Amino acid sequence: MVFYLKGIISHVFSEKIIIDVNNVGYDMYVSHPSNYRLGETHKLYTYLHIHDNERYLVGFDNLEEKKMFLLLISVNGLGPKIAVGMLRNASSEEIYSAILSNNVSFLKKLPNIGSKGAEQIILDLKGRITGKKGNPNLHNEAEAALRELGFKKKKIDEVLASINEPNATTEEIVKIALSKLS
Repeated sequence: MVFYLKGIISHVFSEKIIIDVNNVGYDMYVSHPSNYRLGETHKLYTYLHIHDNERYLVGFDNLEEKKMFLLLISVNGLGPKIAVGMLRNASSEEIYSAILSNNVSFLKKLPNIGSKGAEQIILDLKGRITGKKGNPNLHNEAEAALRELGFKKKKIDEVLASINEPNATTEEIVKIALSKLS
């Protein structure tokens, strides 16, 4: 419907901005409101969310971020505000990489995303992105192996969240984790 809006930033809030387009102020959720300065002109790609009594715009600096947002909201149970929150805490590239590498640990670090949500994201999206079925169990199996070796869960989660190897097996993930943990 509305592909993009170009206008002047008139207000900046903690989760959204107001963009003035020909003297009409559009209230828009964005991933990084602090990137916008009052009085600057910006072009924002848009998504119009309409559900029951809810209606709001979401804005994106670039089409890659919008594409990731659209992928995320296609996951069952993942709404626009959660998707914007994910993009506020990780770049599209980081999320994309985590999906490709079945990295449940990375996705769990994002706000409002638990283990089941992270697994669902991988199951729903990896196949659409690559044509290959996602396997969130790879990182879960690696975590179990590292716990058996006596490492603490917090440290394991930190290390596993940093491993984004798309074609790695559980054994390869464990080897990489062990080299980082030592």
